[in-house]
Amino acid sequence: MTDQTKSMLVIDDEDSICLAFERFFKARDWNTSSSASAGEGLSDYDELRPDVVFLDVRLPDRSGLDLLDDLSERGAAVVIITACGDLDTVVRALRGKACDYLTKPIDLDKAFALAKRISETKNRGTEKQAPLPSGGEILLGNSPAMQEAYKLIARAAGTRSPVLVQGETGTGKELAALAIHRFGSRRNGPFLAINCGAIPEQLIESEMFGHVKGAFTGADCDRAGKFESTDGGTLLLDEIGELPMSVQVKLLRVLDSGTIERVGSSKTIRPDVRIIAATNKLLEEQVQFGKFRQDLFYRLAVLQISMPPLRDRGQDIPLLAKHFLRQFALNSNDRQKTLASDARDVLMRYAWPGNVRELKNAIDHAVTVAPDRTIRQCDLPQSVRKCASTVSQGDGSLEKAVTDYASTLTDGEPERYRRTIGRAERALIVQAMKLHNGNQSGAADYLGLHRNTLRKKLRELQIQQ
Repeated sequence: MTDQTKSMLVIDDEDSICLAFERFFKARDWNTSSSASAGEGLSDYDELRPDVVFLDVRLPDRSGLDLLDDLSERGAAVVIITACGDLDTVVRALRGKACDYLTKPIDLDKAFALAKRISETKNRGTEKQAPLPSGGEILLGNSPAMQEAYKLIARAAGTRSPVLVQGETGTGKELAALAIHRFGSRRNGPFLAINCGAIPEQLIESEMFGHVKGAFTGADCDRAGKFESTDGGTLLLDEIGELPMSVQVKLLRVLDSGTIERVGSSKTIRPDVRIIAATNKLLEEQVQFGKFRQDLFYRLAVLQISMPPLRDRGQDIPLLAKHFLRQFALNSNDRQKTLASDARDVLMRYAWPGNVRELKNAIDHAVTVAPDRTIRQCDLPQSVRKCASTVSQGDGSLEKAVTDYASTLTDGEPERYRRTIGRAERALIVQAMKLHNGNQSGAADYLGLHRNTLRKKLRELQIQQ
């Protein structure tokens, strides 16, 4: 099948979305159609049988996720499009056998590449992914970085393979592991975690595999380890990079054989456990330095998920802050406090080296010290205020620099405005790129821009990346 014979249908009640899809795909020799409602979309699909369907979640007559079930029964290859891709929406979409999903504003280049890949895969007869059950949301964020994490979590939940979750401290690695468990087939079984870096080396083997009476001094009774206690469920090996080499060898043997032996016993036990490992270290580097076994790394990293740092998902900060304010209000049985604009600005400027966990602690501090229902800049921790102020100023106050520059101009008022704003815009973008070490996605989120818009600005302003 050639590109000329391929076809797509977009089901969305926004005329601008449909028109953009149609123009973009027609220019690439695809047959295109659009529908403004679920009923019309289902009828059009039955008549046209397109290769790919782009389906909006919110339709005037019916939920797009409900329509997805009907389209899936007809064998449709569906891509969900939504303005708010939270974890629950992503999992429901993949559970309903959607091929993928995109968030608005739509990157049409990405949509076209996705449609082309799906149509080619469909024509080879490749089966779609198995469905996933629904569940409550446990991670928050609408940024592109979190959308990718949601997608990987949802796909990992539909498998039995080991998963490696990597990310800086405070990024939500344990929440990701819990989400995989809750959305997976083992959700009714136990979920247990063991911190491999918090247990003395001489005790960690017993903690993981259990021991029999008399196995060592102090072992006065038989004791089941975490593997046995998690039978039928999911075991999180947190801070796996801290696991001693001697125990790494035994863990590898367990993963290969599916069996364990309690310390001091030769009896073989076969617990049914799904393993998720988490670490704030780059295990690939640990392998190179000889601190982590390469064979164990490959065994654990069948599926890998990277949790993004908060500095790369700045647009999620207000959402997270509001969530923590609501959470603290519920826990204290008190009215919810609100963020003043100056406090919000500080939160947005700060780099959050401690990530979401540090943000939560900062909100907790502010709620405690704020004298009334409004949290102001002065109520935030001093460390946050000080570092945010340093970031906003850079080599000097941006506001002062713009004021000084404007005072040097002798042009007419329109020219003065254009040149001053242009200078401020360039300084702000340079500052954002420096703050995020050249990462365009992180800088775009920080500035509240679409990544394509930021790229255009970088070219226009000739900013070196």
